[in-house]
Amino acid sequence: MDNLASLMQGFADLATLDVLLWSVVGVLLGTLIGALPGLGPVAGIAVLLPLSFTLDTVPALVLLMAIYQGAMYGGRISSILINVPGEPSAVVTTFDGYPMTRQGRAGYALSLSAIASFVGGMIGFAGLLFLMPYLTALGLRFGPPEMFALMLFALVSTGGFGQDNMLKGLISLGVGLLVAVIGLDNITGDVRVSYGTFLLWDGVSFVAIAVGLFGISEALALLKERNRPEEKLPDIKLRELVPGRRDLANNTGAILRGSIIGYVIGVLPGAGATIATFMSYSVEKKLSKTPEKFGHGADQGLSAPEAASNASVGGSLVPLFTLGIPSGAVTAVLLGALITVGLQPGPRMMQTSGDIIWATIASLFLANAMLLVFNTAFVPAFTVLIRWCQPYLISFITVLCVIGVYFDNFQFFDVGVMLGFGVLGYFMRVYNYPLAPLILAVVLGPLLETNLRQSLLLSANSPDIFYTRPITVTLLALTVLVLVLPLLRMAWRSVRRAPGLG
Repeated sequence: MDNLASLMQGFADLATLDVLLWSVVGVLLGTLIGALPGLGPVAGIAVLLPLSFTLDTVPALVLLMAIYQGAMYGGRISSILINVPGEPSAVVTTFDGYPMTRQGRAGYALSLSAIASFVGGMIGFAGLLFLMPYLTALGLRFGPPEMFALMLFALVSTGGFGQDNMLKGLISLGVGLLVAVIGLDNITGDVRVSYGTFLLWDGVSFVAIAVGLFGISEALALLKERNRPEEKLPDIKLRELVPGRRDLANNTGAILRGSIIGYVIGVLPGAGATIATFMSYSVEKKLSKTPEKFGHGADQGLSAPEAASNASVGGSLVPLFTLGIPSGAVTAVLLGALITVGLQPGPRMMQTSGDIIWATIASLFLANAMLLVFNTAFVPAFTVLIRWCQPYLISFITVLCVIGVYFDNFQFFDVGVMLGFGVLGYFMRVYNYPLAPLILAVVLGPLLETNLRQSLLLSANSPDIFYTRPITVTLLALTVLVLVLPLLRMAWRSVRRAPGLG
């Protein structure tokens, strides 16, 4: 009850015109920044951080939280409409969001995405309100061995194992892991596979890889289809832009499961929204009675990751507000913002600056509600815009990709990397190699290696550390189960197809 009373006071502190105005500005700026490839929440908050220095403490934090929320959703717009992920966690949205656009369901996909994001954000908000002490204790129990086991489980469960062609998934995963080892060794500082250029010391740009694999490869695929008879897109009907009761009922389970996964993963240090979206997508595909529809416009393949992404926002703020520990890059920037406005992050921050923190938490609810209203209202405009842009889509995608990747690090080298991965992604599409395992391996590879080596350093190179800790053992057992079940299923099918059986 104390939390509810503090939250009500937080809402009261927001009831001023200038605070509400800055929340609107933050939501709109965040959405725009998130929709541009190469930017996203980290870049958005970092670029606009100086603006907050001119404001009082509460309006400044409200602005930054609104940018955070807006950028998390904004990346979905370009993912759904043109298959270009605006930021890393939006990669999963391309799997089923863009096929919906190709089917003439862009408006429906944007509306479903907005609703799922809103529900996920509300569940993350509720978790932040009621579960902060408990989830903080759980997060503190995740050391390097637990994080290694979690990364391994995420990689195996979402990396293409269990698909019809495991070999292609394994090859795609291997390519991603090879790319992930390029650059400076995090432990020893040695340079690996740099080919004599310092431009690879920090590794290959994830933005360049993701935009190339999904954006440029899509432009190449559209270029190949130009000579085919043009498909007439169906007429837009207003009632089809908003999911009906049956659609919402079919997606309720996926949204709730994605929200829970996103919130819990968001609490864990080093995990974040990208892993949450991949894991929620994998869970829904495994639970679905029609897994073959995933990747071809499945509703649950869009709604679950969207809910997970926004729910992870509330989760990531739990260790930040209660312990002063950032769980990822975005919260690290927010930590700097808290210090800049005069707060002292740590276990005592809720006691010494509780009024400001509760106003900041209340602003999450406000920004989430604004996002639902704005993005639902703009759905018809986005839908009409994508139809008008259809003849120019190849040029638009290419220009947007080049600009986004260049402005990520201001290096033409990254543009070349993007084009190279664009060609690779195109041929992977042609020969039916899955893109998801490659991009996931690029994300998780460095985290997997770092946590493995840190674990071995802690145990003096003894593997005992992995099977003497309960959480680690549980996660490793689940990983083995995920690996074994598809093999058992394939063996059972072979037995049933044998002469005289089945």
